[in-house]
Amino acid sequence: MKIIIKIYLILLLIFFSFLNNLQSSGLIINGLSKLSINDLQTQTSIDLNKKSYNDDDINILLKDLYKSEIIFDLKYNKDNGKHFIEIQENIIIKDIFINGNQRVEDEIIINNISMKKNGFINKNRINDDIDLIKSIYRVKGFNNTTVSVSTEKFSGDRVNLIYYIEENDQSQIERITFNGNQTFSDRYLLSLVNTKTRNFYNIFTSGSNLNIENFGFDINKIKSFYKQKGFFDVKVNYNISETSSNKYTVNFFIEEGDRLKINDINIDISNSSIQSKINKQFERFTKKLSKNNFYYDQLIIDEHLNKINKLLINNNNFNYIYVTNLDINNETNKLTFVSKKINPSIINKITITGNDITKDSTIRSKIPFEPGDYFNSNLIKSTKNDLLKFAYINSVDITSDIIDSKSNVSININENKKTGQVLFGGSFSGDSGAGLTLSLKDNNIFGSGNKIDSNFTANQENTLFKISYIQFPVSTPNIRNNYTVFNTEKDLTSSFGFKTKEQGIGYSLNFDYDEILRLSTGFSAKKSERYDAKTNTSSINENIGNYNIYSLNFSLKQDTTNNILYPTNGVSNSIFVEYSPKDISDDSYYKLILKSDVYRKNKNSNRFLFFSNDFGLAESLEGNLSTVNAFSLGGLNFKGFDYRGIGPKVDGIYLGGNKFFTSTIGYGGSFLFDDKDNVNTKLFYSLGSIWDSDYTNDNDFDIRSSAGLSFDILTAVGPISLSYAIPIDKKSNDRTSNFNFSIGTSF
Repeated sequence: MKIIIKIYLILLLIFFSFLNNLQSSGLIINGLSKLSINDLQTQTSIDLNKKSYNDDDINILLKDLYKSEIIFDLKYNKDNGKHFIEIQENIIIKDIFINGNQRVEDEIIINNISMKKNGFINKNRINDDIDLIKSIYRVKGFNNTTVSVSTEKFSGDRVNLIYYIEENDQSQIERITFNGNQTFSDRYLLSLVNTKTRNFYNIFTSGSNLNIENFGFDINKIKSFYKQKGFFDVKVNYNISETSSNKYTVNFFIEEGDRLKINDINIDISNSSIQSKINKQFERFTKKLSKNNFYYDQLIIDEHLNKINKLLINNNNFNYIYVTNLDINNETNKLTFVSKKINPSIINKITITGNDITKDSTIRSKIPFEPGDYFNSNLIKSTKNDLLKFAYINSVDITSDIIDSKSNVSININENKKTGQVLFGGSFSGDSGAGLTLSLKDNNIFGSGNKIDSNFTANQENTLFKISYIQFPVSTPNIRNNYTVFNTEKDLTSSFGFKTKEQGIGYSLNFDYDEILRLSTGFSAKKSERYDAKTNTSSINENIGNYNIYSLNFSLKQDTTNNILYPTNGVSNSIFVEYSPKDISDDSYYKLILKSDVYRKNKNSNRFLFFSNDFGLAESLEGNLSTVNAFSLGGLNFKGFDYRGIGPKVDGIYLGGNKFFTSTIGYGGSFLFDDKDNVNTKLFYSLGSIWDSDYTNDNDFDIRSSAGLSFDILTAVGPISLSYAIPIDKKSNDRTSNFNFSIGTSF
C-alpha cells in the first residue's frame, strides 16, 4: 500500500510540473479568422508548434509578424507565464482616394506611394507614404502641408484607403543673399543660379518660387564657376531662414579660398611646320591672360586649346592633340601646353537624353561639334561648362565611347522644368504714382531654349504693353538677340502739356564680354502720335503731330558692385548713346547719358561711402529738340524736389533741358539698426542742374542742392524706399517735395 501511495505522489508531482512548464512557456494566438497557424508559420522562422518558448523566441516571432503584409497589427502580453498574441488580420485595399489636393494631381501621388490597389495595408509603409507626399509638396514650395489617412470599409475583408491633404500656403523666396564672395558680385552670382526671388513689384502673386531641388544644382553651378576662375578649394553651402509667415531668405555661404595665379607658362612645339602659327596664338593667349593678372581662367585656357587644336586639324595633323599640365607647388604654379599622341576618331553619333521639354535641336544648337568632326576631349569639357550657363539646364553629363576610330558621344541633361512665371503685382513710385503690372515670362519657351518676356504696366502717367523675345543664336549664352514689340500711351498733360501714343518694334544685339562688362547695340522704329494740346504755346504746338521715328542705340555697362538692391562696395559705370538720323526720321536728335556709381565699404564694418554722378546731353539735328526727348529733373533723380520740379517752365508747361548733371555723395550702412532688420540707411548731399532748353531764354546754369536721409527696407512686398530731403539751393519757380516714397531703392 505504501508503494502505491509513493507512485501516486510521484506521478502527481510530474503532472503538476508539466502543467507549470506549460503555463510558463505556452503560446496562445487569437484573432485568426481567414488565416490559419500554417499561414502564420510561413511568415516566421520560429516553430509555432513548440511546447515552450523563451523570451528570445518571442522577440523574433513578434518582429517577423510585424513585418508580414498579411498582418495589419498585433498586440502582445504575458499573463501567468503564458504568451498571448492578438492578431489583427490585414485587409485588402479596394481603392485609393486622394482628397484636398489642389496643386498636385491624383495620378502623381498614386503612382509614387507604395500602397496600391488590391494590395495589403501596411502601417509602416503608410507612414512612409505620408512623408513622401509631404516631400512632393515641399519641392513645389509647400513646406507646411499636413497629410492624414483613414480607411472606409467596403466589405468584410476590403477597405478604401483615403489620404487627406491640407496643402496650406506656398512658401516664397523674398530674398537671396551671398556671403563671403569677395571677388564676384551678388548680381553676377545671382545670374548663375536657378533660384530667383519674387519680383519686388509682385505683391499680389500666388504660387511659389521655392524649389528645394534647385539648391543642390545652384551650389554646383557656383562651385563650377569659381573653379573655372582658379578657386580650386572653394566651398559653397546654403541655408533657408523664415523671415515671416511662409516667406524665406536663401543664404549662400561661400568660402572662396586662394585664387591660383600662374607664374610660368610654356608650350611644347612638336610640329615645326606650323610652329609660327602656334607661337602667334600663344602670344595672343599670354596677352589675354596678362590682362587677367595671370589668374587661372579655364575659359581663356579652353579657348586657346580649341584654337591650336584646330590648327593641327586644318594642317592635316590628326595624330596629336594639345592638352594642359598644371603643376602647383609652394613656389611656382606652372601651366604647360603639351602635345599628346592620340588615335584620331571621328564623331559618329551624338545622343541626347533627359530633355523632356527642351527640344533635341535646341541642345544641338548649343554644342560646338557635330557628327563628322574630329573628336576633341578639350572641346567636350568646355561644352559641359557652357551648357550649365543656361537657365533651363540644372546639370549635364557628357560621356564618349570610341569603337573602331569612331566616337559615340552621349549627353545626359537634367532639366529645370520650372522656367515659366505668371506675375501680377502692384507698384508705387513717387514719380508716377501707383501702378499695376501683369507679366508672363518663360526662359525656355516651347523648349526652344529662348526666352519670352511680356508685360503690361499701367500707372498714373504711362500705360505700356511690351513683348520681348530673346534668342540665343550661338552656343554661348553671352550673345543674345532681343526682338521687341511695344505699344505705349503717356498722359503728359500735367508736365509737357499733351498726350502721346507710340507703337513700334525694336531689335538689340547684347553681348556679355565677361562677368563685369556688357555691351548692347540695336535700333527701333516707331510711330508716334502727339495730341490733345493743353494750351496754344510753341513748346506744345511744335510737338503736336504724327511722327515716324527711327533710331540707333548703343550702351556699355561695367558693374563690379556687390549687390543688386543694396550695393556697399564696387563700381558701376554706364554709357548710353541714341541717334535718330534726320534723313530718315521725322524727329531727328542724338542723346548721350553717362552714369557712374562708386561704393567703398569700410573694412571693419558694413558702413560705406558712395558717390553717384549722372550727366546727359541731347540735341536736335533739325529745329528744336522735342520736349519728350529732353531731360527732366526732380523726384527720384533729385530728392527734395518734386517730380519734374526743377527746370524752366512757360505758362505752367514744363520744358526740361537739353543738358543736365547730378552728383550725390553719401554715407550709408545699417548703423541705426541690426543687420537682420534688413534696413539700409543713407545720409546724402546732392547737387545738380538742368539747362539749355530750346524753348526759352532762361537757360542759366543754376545749381540746385539738397541734403537728406533715406531708408531702404526689405519687406514682404519688396524693397521700400523712404526719404526725407531739404532743398538748400533752389530757384523761385522750382517745386519742392521733402518726402518721397517708392517701392524700389533710393539710389
